[in-house]
Amino acid sequence: MRILYILHQFYPEFGGGTERVTLNLARAMQRAGHYAHILACTLESPNSDSEAPLKGAVHFVYQGLPVTLISHEYLPETVDFSFETSKPLVENLITWMDDEGFEVAHVTHSMRMGSALLAIQRLGIPYLATLTDFYFACYRVNLVDHLNQICLGPDQGVKCGNTCLTYPWTQEGLVGRYQQALSILNGAGDLVCPSEYVAAHFRNIFPELTFRVIPHGIDMLALGERKVSWPVMMPPEVLRLGFIGSIVPEKGLDILLHALAKVPDAKIQLCVIGGIYHSNSYVSELKRLVSNDSRVEYLGYLSSEMVYREFREFDVLCVPSRVPESFSLVLHEAMVVGVPALVSNLGAPAERISQHGGGRVLPVDDVDAWASALVELINDPQIVGRWRGELNLPLRVEEEAFFYESLYRRLHFASRSKR
Repeated sequence: MRILYILHQFYPEFGGGTERVTLNLARAMQRAGHYAHILACTLESPNSDSEAPLKGAVHFVYQGLPVTLISHEYLPETVDFSFETSKPLVENLITWMDDEGFEVAHVTHSMRMGSALLAIQRLGIPYLATLTDFYFACYRVNLVDHLNQICLGPDQGVKCGNTCLTYPWTQEGLVGRYQQALSILNGAGDLVCPSEYVAAHFRNIFPELTFRVIPHGIDMLALGERKVSWPVMMPPEVLRLGFIGSIVPEKGLDILLHALAKVPDAKIQLCVIGGIYHSNSYVSELKRLVSNDSRVEYLGYLSSEMVYREFREFDVLCVPSRVPESFSLVLHEAMVVGVPALVSNLGAPAERISQHGGGRVLPVDDVDAWASALVELINDPQIVGRWRGELNLPLRVEEEAFFYESLYRRLHFASRSKR
């Protein structure tokens, strides 16, 4: 099959969780003998080559995968939070997709890609969608409103207009956004969520639709061997904490740094890994906190391979997110190598730890609670050893790919049967 993967952004410009999930899945399809192609958006200037297969797009190969990136300059101004389309781009995409002969499309993120979604619908290419976050339901992405309160759902867009109305939205426009999302999802041959947490929310928000759960697969071969538990009488001299994520307020690194500052004499080391994409007051405050604590090491953005090597040095992973995570690849990768976690009480990570163990759930934004947890781990280091014994292995990439390949084949067969 010729499979087109559609998402909002991709390597090497961006390297977040959705990008990694898409890369792993596309490479798995290649190994299974299929043709996989990535279509995403780039913030870079458009390609001026008039002979390019898709005008204004950048074409290249990344880790053996053909990639096409549409310049953001060719998209409507509102595409970072709407499903607005560009008529000329839709027509160009239809021609390009038809020439490429794509048989199935997999949407892993719809932000900025409204034109691509319309093109596959007009061509009649069967598609499925993986809801890697809450973008279809929430233009703010994380189901967190303007008051930083967790939102249970848009109430068909009405609640959005009452709670999160901001330029350029109108109340009618937010109701319309909900209807557009419903139409796109209703046209999909299958709707997949990476966790029961996400599925439960979408079933409540779009009750007329059916959502299945396929967890994101983990590349266990790349991660290497699992760590062993600490011997009973030999705790480590220093507790080694790890934080991995973009340096943005939503990820809550400041909570962890403030908690660490409350226990200045504790034998703790913190390794921070993550890219800084904006320079603002939040980043300035983080830099101040890091510079004031010699126990903190900031490594910046690292490739997946380098992150995996650092994983092996952690005793505990910290996930202090202020927004509900839909899955958390880093949490599940940590499980593979035997690293338990401290997580905030939001989203899928909290549900995972609460149900299966392997760490502790702490109140979001509660610096004192995080500091107390660190002190407890220092005073009773065998807690980490017990947590390690509770960890179970997540789904492998190969298993995830098997499930998706069966869905692709079913969609392809059903599409051919209709012709």
